[in-house]
Amino acid sequence: MTNSERLRRQYLDFFKSRGHAVCASTPLIPQGDPTLMFNSAGMVPFKPYFLGLKKDLSRAASCQKCFRTTDIDRVGQTLRHLTFFEMLGNFSFGDYFKAEAIPWAWELLTKDLSIDAKLLHPTVFKDDAEAAALWAKLDLKNPVGRLGEDTNFWAMGPTGPCGPCSEIYFDRGPQFACSSPSCAPGCDCDRYIEVWNLVFTQFDRQGDGSLKPLPRKNIDTGMGFERLAFVVQGQASPFDTDLFTPIVDRAAGILGVEPGRSPETALAFRVISDHARAATMLMSEGVIPSNVERGYVLRRLIRRAVRYGQLLGCQEPFLHKLVPAVLEIFKGTYPDIVPAESQVVSGLKMEESRFIETLAAGERELKAILADTSGTLPGAQAFKLYDTFGFPLELTKEICLQRGLKVDEEGFAKAKEEAAEVARASWKGSGEKDFLTEGHTAEETKFVGYETLESPAIVLSHIIRGDSGSLTLSQTPFYAESGGQIGDTGLLLSEDQKTVLAEVIDTQKRGNAVIHILRGVAQRLEPGMKVVAKVDAARRRRIAPHHTGTHLLNQALRMVLGAGVRQAGSYVDDKRLRFDFTHPKAVTPEEIHRIEGIVHEEIRKSLPVETKEMPPAEAREHGAITLLGEDYGTKARAVLVGPQGWQEPHDRFSLELCGGTHVSNTSEIEAFKIVKEASVAAGIRRIEAVAGPAASEWVVKKAEAHKALLAGLVAKQDGLLKELRALGAQAEPCAMREEAALRAHLKHLEHLLTGAKAKKLSGTTEGRKVLEAKGIKLCVQQLPGADPKSLRGISDQLKSELGSGAVFLAAPHAGKISFVLAATPDLAGKGFDAGSLAKRFAAAHGGSAGGRADFAQGGLPEADWDGLVKSLAGLF
Repeated sequence: MTNSERLRRQYLDFFKSRGHAVCASTPLIPQGDPTLMFNSAGMVPFKPYFLGLKKDLSRAASCQKCFRTTDIDRVGQTLRHLTFFEMLGNFSFGDYFKAEAIPWAWELLTKDLSIDAKLLHPTVFKDDAEAAALWAKLDLKNPVGRLGEDTNFWAMGPTGPCGPCSEIYFDRGPQFACSSPSCAPGCDCDRYIEVWNLVFTQFDRQGDGSLKPLPRKNIDTGMGFERLAFVVQGQASPFDTDLFTPIVDRAAGILGVEPGRSPETALAFRVISDHARAATMLMSEGVIPSNVERGYVLRRLIRRAVRYGQLLGCQEPFLHKLVPAVLEIFKGTYPDIVPAESQVVSGLKMEESRFIETLAAGERELKAILADTSGTLPGAQAFKLYDTFGFPLELTKEICLQRGLKVDEEGFAKAKEEAAEVARASWKGSGEKDFLTEGHTAEETKFVGYETLESPAIVLSHIIRGDSGSLTLSQTPFYAESGGQIGDTGLLLSEDQKTVLAEVIDTQKRGNAVIHILRGVAQRLEPGMKVVAKVDAARRRRIAPHHTGTHLLNQALRMVLGAGVRQAGSYVDDKRLRFDFTHPKAVTPEEIHRIEGIVHEEIRKSLPVETKEMPPAEAREHGAITLLGEDYGTKARAVLVGPQGWQEPHDRFSLELCGGTHVSNTSEIEAFKIVKEASVAAGIRRIEAVAGPAASEWVVKKAEAHKALLAGLVAKQDGLLKELRALGAQAEPCAMREEAALRAHLKHLEHLLTGAKAKKLSGTTEGRKVLEAKGIKLCVQQLPGADPKSLRGISDQLKSELGSGAVFLAAPHAGKISFVLAATPDLAGKGFDAGSLAKRFAAAHGGSAGGRADFAQGGLPEADWDGLVKSLAGLF
């Protein structure tokens, strides 16, 4: 056990012995809270308890994985800023308060962790006499500091729950102090480091600013684990603890650079080690690099780390080689990250490689911009390089400086902020859906949709605008969109079911509440009103084969492509299923055929599909497949497909944790067909498929399309035969009515037609001349109506007749001229370049051309023929 593992355990054991439930960390991606991009604090998973929505815990402690996107550019420059970090916390939900929280904090720090009390400085909110009195009872070595509202008072917003804080600072020593004579706990310099923040949520701030005492007082504490580690381990910074040093050591070995060589080098290793941790943890939960939302944050981290590696002299991908060092640090605490190692490594390597190529393109783009720039590079252009190519501002400034140019940094900052505003607006969402899903009661909706598709219910809350709106119910059979499955639709009926009150067009989830999106609201709806909720049963029956089919597909992929395949996302509705998975290359047609065969075999076996609730740990013991980054809570629903059901859970085809709706037997799926396979990101493939009635409909639609295609091919064949016969050529229709045979025969007919046209045109000598241009014979001729293939065939024939020289043929049509310029082999061997000559000729007449030394073709606007010939001859 490492020092940090022991420290983490000490903290949790301390509070466990004081009646706290020790709760495992939830994923970095918040579950059921669309307002957050990442879990950014230890209290986030406990929101339902603080709000009184859940009451099965009165006190808890945790070590929560957290991620913050603010001040990414400051990582490595201070002791305070990290992207991925762990937050230790102890919480009370209407149970104990200050009288317990304060002495416990002091006891843990000074006794259990043996931190010198002389180096600890407790602080309180300036008006919190209660907390100050409690601190005064302890064996303090320093006076209690009193700080203002900006640091020692927490508030959720302008109104609502709030309360004073008590922050505990660690004194690193006067050598780290700033020059301010008022330097003391609360100063932003590196002398006093906040170690622990105790938040006492005891007030409800009113609209007039007054503080009303809460009936239930809560404790919310947060202690950055990395900060605590560097204090306890006696290190100079978090980057010098065993939470970072294995990564730094590995990076130093790969890069061949000593981390302490210079301040700049030390900064680079701090950034690289922080971003390696963060990228590994995000990707282990299924986040993939992209240009939006979480994927964009991940991409930015990877690119920033790669750029610092380049500043240390590394021009090759290296970040992926640090993943084993990250896993070695965290595998004991977060074992779920270990199975994701291969996908993280391959995904990182691909992203690094692509960025290195992009960076080279960025340098070329900058040089092109600077060729037309004098004085100052506009900030908007500098930001475009940063945003599009990941090109750091520092590098742009460095290159500009070499050319005696400046960079408009204010313009860059403005463009960056505008882009951030757009991103924030995009994340928050806008429009009708936000209006319909926000503002409802947070009261839990009981879901009864596994057992029934029709249920009586009571309206809890509603939002109506015109004939559209949304509401929550006491219970519902409607499945809310989650786990990749689309939400149910249906009807909201009166209690006697004689009147349709509204149509339910979508179902969403917000926390524990199920939001029913309505259209055609025909009658006034009020809280307390009794209604009947009725799901569209036919639609639900079409969704179920797709969801169970997804489970069969997941297992079949693992059987064909290997156990390293992991689900990276999915979507199922009544029309199709979409499944994203980790795999480094395209799935071959042969592999797709095998995958489909496996799924069809399990459908044919008529296997029972059974569900059971159990702790996630128990399901994993049975080998259940889990989704990266999913929080299954204390009880999870397991879906098993196998001949013996739960009597023999190990004798099964598929076992996954899933809350979706499914068929009861694989035979109900009826049919399954993969319709598309493609790449969606580096190392991520996507399969689209249809199952059940949708598969049968797809087959019928495909057959009709194929029939129409064959009819089109036959019609094209008839047209070609007609043209051939008009030219006097002999040809027969295809004897078979199969697509492959028809296409092959059409190709044969097109070849015959080209030859027939060329033969007819080659026999036309009208206008053909042989000139001499600078000692070279030049044969020229206009051939109206000839196509490019015919021109080429005729040029080959004329070259043979010419012996040595060049051939220029042109075909005027609809105001344009297509032409070819060909040279005999001996002429091309002497340095004559038909391709170069054709380009210059075409450019001089407003056209374009290209080709090789012996043959070129092009086009240009129609012009006087004799003038064109004279112009070409003049270029020889």
